[in-house]
Amino acid sequence: MTQQESPTPAQRRREKERAAARETILSAALGVARRDGWDAVTMRRLADEIEYSANFAYRYFTGRDDILLALVRGGFTRLRDAMAAAADQAGSGSDAAAMAARQAAHAYLDFALADPDLYQLMYGLGGVNVPVADTWDEGQAVGDLLISLLAAGGDAQPEQHVLQLWATAHGLIALRVVGRVEVDSDGLHALLDDALTDCLARALPDPT
Repeated sequence: MTQQESPTPAQRRREKERAAARETILSAALGVARRDGWDAVTMRRLADEIEYSANFAYRYFTGRDDILLALVRGGFTRLRDAMAAAADQAGSGSDAAAMAARQAAHAYLDFALADPDLYQLMYGLGGVNVPVADTWDEGQAVGDLLISLLAAGGDAQPEQHVLQLWATAHGLIALRVVGRVEVDSDGLHALLDDALTDCLARALPDPT
């Protein structure tokens, strides 16, 4: 077996330039969506936004759908990482598992409130649907994180309880997005916390 050769400085430079160009295009797509909605995100509009030729984005993406797919995959990865980081702050102790799950769930809500346009795209609320099958692994990783936290705390049915918690969090966000509830972010967190308290009381053994 031959040892894989390390990339040359020129190759590393090109890869960095490619990554930077892709990020510029993705950021432009998010910017257009935040101002005018996802239907306004087109390859020509993006070319105007970044002040390049109409063919520039095609060097890095096959088309609009490819850009949306990259945004959704990246969004799920960011969401999972934010939840994991929040869970890591739970510390140790008899209630560590419950606290980790609670903080991860609140991080989920924070993500949606901080970037609602991206969240809508990720979950098909923005009028544009990215096929679920194409982002299944990334999306499932979010749920798997909560499942592992509950299972570590002794939950015998973590999948069922995560589904209940996700339905609550996602439902609150969806109602906020479509204007059906007039509740600020603190109010949404309070509602989620009540649901977490009820669910965790059923899901996890009494630490005493």
